[in-house]
Amino acid sequence: MHTNNKLPNHVYFLLIGQSINLTTAVLSVTVAALVGLSLAPTVSYATIPYGLQFLAILVSTFLFSKLMKKFGRYRIFNAGIGFLFFSGIIGFLSLIDNNFLYLCLSHFLLGLFISTANFYRFAATDTISSELIPKATSMVISGGVFAAIVAPLLAINLAKASDLPDYSLIYLALSALAIILFVIIHLWNRANVRHGKSSLKTKTVPLNTTEVRKYIIVIGILGGALGYYIMNLMMIASSLFLKQSHSFDYASYAIQMHVLAMFLPSFFVAKIINLVNSVNTIILGFVLISISCLLPIIFVDTIFINIALVILGTGWNFTYSGGSTLLSNIQGERRLRFQGINETVIAFFATLGAFLPAPILSYFGWINTNLVFFIFSISISALFILFVFAFKKRGY
Repeated sequence: MHTNNKLPNHVYFLLIGQSINLTTAVLSVTVAALVGLSLAPTVSYATIPYGLQFLAILVSTFLFSKLMKKFGRYRIFNAGIGFLFFSGIIGFLSLIDNNFLYLCLSHFLLGLFISTANFYRFAATDTISSELIPKATSMVISGGVFAAIVAPLLAINLAKASDLPDYSLIYLALSALAIILFVIIHLWNRANVRHGKSSLKTKTVPLNTTEVRKYIIVIGILGGALGYYIMNLMMIASSLFLKQSHSFDYASYAIQMHVLAMFLPSFFVAKIINLVNSVNTIILGFVLISISCLLPIIFVDTIFINIALVILGTGWNFTYSGGSTLLSNIQGERRLRFQGINETVIAFFATLGAFLPAPILSYFGWINTNLVFFIFSISISALFILFVFAFKKRGY
């Protein structure tokens, strides 16, 4: 068991893998609706491919966690890379052949890949001591910083190509990233084996000895999922509002700063978790999210929406990292089961957060939407505090 404060090499391979995973996710956000609009038989079908991507994540996550228990993470990660490779090829062909069904299949396969890659942060903690879990988890999550910077540059430079349909090279880039990722995951597995813990059979890995109580697991799962829901919803709602009240370029800049704020805290959140524990980090995350909803209510200047988006991203990181660290401490056969449940619940709420912003913004308006989710997020913080207090008082 690794006992010093230095992370083993295999964690850094998963950091690179997570960077590629999130790069593909950002690229898909950039092109899915635009390509869907150009290939769909009617305008109302334009977002179906992106919706199928979320659906694939939702329906496959728990299944993949079960398969990892049976076959090991390495084989399932490689299967996911295969999905990514064919997603890029089929997406490219959808534009060459002007085929909407191919596009739908491409994004469904991409969703299957993302579903497997979402376990990278858990794989980083399989063979390390409990003291290093917050550091390893946040290190892998920090791969989003790379994606936030590189993915928009890739999208801009690959969007147009002579003799090829617009955006087709972006789909080929997905296949190229799959080839790179195949090498990275192979190196990760070799490093993991050299570390003395084979990842081919999860059940043979000596897991962390930290006992995690059931109510703490519930807080970890709900904290991560509800944090993702509010973040996704308010991010999209803010983007819609800024595009209407300002400009597309201004909204794009604001969202890019938000995405950076989502992942930059990964470089220090492990220290916060070690200082105040995972549950309190989750609660602090919801306090930050509530502040992000309060700012646009108090201040009308657009700059405060930008500030709110940065705070929102930071709050999400605290809830997501705190929840991931809690679940990484689960031991025995429950480990993959609860990780699968967690990823499925997160996928469900992230999907809600993607589909509901427009109707909620239309019904409540911008200020009232912020008010609703300020009350919601601060109520979650209060409920979690009461939850912990009640169970501690009973001796759990």
